[in-house]
Amino acid sequence: MKLRVLLPLLVFGLITVVAVLAPVAQSIADSRTQQLALQRTAALDQVVQRARTALVQGDVDGLQTYLERFHAVYAESVLVLDEGGDAVASAGDLVRDERVDELVTAASRALPQLSLPRVTPWAPSTALVAVPVIAAGDLSTGVVVLRVDLRGAQTDVLRAWALIAVTGVLLLSALMGASLLWTRWILRPVRALDAAVADVTAHRDPALLHPTGPPELRRLSRAFLTMTEEVENSLEQQRGFVADASHQLRTPLAAIRLRVDGLPREGEAADDLAAVDDDLDRLEHTVERMLTLANAEHRASAQSQGRDVARDEGAPRECTVTVAELVARHREGVEAAGLRLVAEAGPAVTVPCGRADLDEMVDVLLDNATKYAGAGATVHVSLAQDADGTRLAVDDSGTRLADDDLARMGTRFWRAGRDATQTGSGLGLAIVAQLMRAAGGRLDLDRSACGGLAARLVWEQP
Repeated sequence: MKLRVLLPLLVFGLITVVAVLAPVAQSIADSRTQQLALQRTAALDQVVQRARTALVQGDVDGLQTYLERFHAVYAESVLVLDEGGDAVASAGDLVRDERVDELVTAASRALPQLSLPRVTPWAPSTALVAVPVIAAGDLSTGVVVLRVDLRGAQTDVLRAWALIAVTGVLLLSALMGASLLWTRWILRPVRALDAAVADVTAHRDPALLHPTGPPELRRLSRAFLTMTEEVENSLEQQRGFVADASHQLRTPLAAIRLRVDGLPREGEAADDLAAVDDDLDRLEHTVERMLTLANAEHRASAQSQGRDVARDEGAPRECTVTVAELVARHREGVEAAGLRLVAEAGPAVTVPCGRADLDEMVDVLLDNATKYAGAGATVHVSLAQDADGTRLAVDDSGTRLADDDLARMGTRFWRAGRDATQTGSGLGLAIVAQLMRAAGGRLDLDRSACGGLAARLVWEQP
């Protein structure tokens, strides 16, 4: 964004500087050209007077002496021709050519040829001028041709232009510095807001925003801080409400359980009491899972803010296990449900996660496979570690997973509806996702190459 703000300022600044300095440079060149023309016109007047005297009185030697002295002073070649076009006197290396003949012809008609090209560093270094020698009766009795040396004037123009260029660079530098300071002042709150948004997205406490910059951005910063505080308070209240409600529900549930257990289970009420027991079991399980989810969310939120609750409480943050150890206590239940459990053989792997959390996540993933993969399916569990990180994979070959189900998996309280006989809280995968966040990893859900669900617990190397 800084470049998008600075670039137009610099472009307009460059255009402005060029628009101001270019006419100044042209004016300097024109002024130096005019000055040189005036100087040479005055010098030619002296030469014309000498040439008129020499042509009228025949004093060619005196004219030659004067031309040689003129050449020594100005270092410019000069040639004097008589009325017939023959050279009378000369100094320097000026020779007759087509250009000289053109000037002589024009000047012999009493038309002085004193036009000099604009003096620029890339212009020719010399220029020819010619003036007629007017005698009595306004008749031309000869022509004086001068080759003007422009190199000194070119040097003066080049120096002046260099000074202008330096001035332009200094102006552009000052403009760039002012634009940079201005842009930083404008964009400072924008960068702070961007960093704060990134912190909020990563569930970290945003850095304190200082009210700087234009008034509009200051108000935006204050509004963002207010919004962030409200969102964080709302989320914290939501997590606190779930935990508090779950805790409060456990006591009346326990009391109801005691009362139901004390009732006689004979006669017509036996079936109703059995149904009540089942409902109480489901309700107690849901409350227990809600407490687990609230705790996992609290730990995940603390982890995203740079605090490790488990480490602070002294819990281990890694464990060394094999696949066989992870699935040993689940094998009997999985096979009793009619599924085949395959644990990929391999060495022990150090997983960056506490053993209790790892067992909790494996319990959820294998329980889901047992419930929803269907009898006859194969559940494959593997654990691998390489340079990229550690991965625990649970794949099944079930045929009940629909694309719509895959898109909604992990949503709280959602359960696949194909088999109404299966029960559950619908919080299992949500708990796994939060536990993985708390452990610095992530949960990936996709369709397995075997046809069913592929659940990946991934811890990438930092």
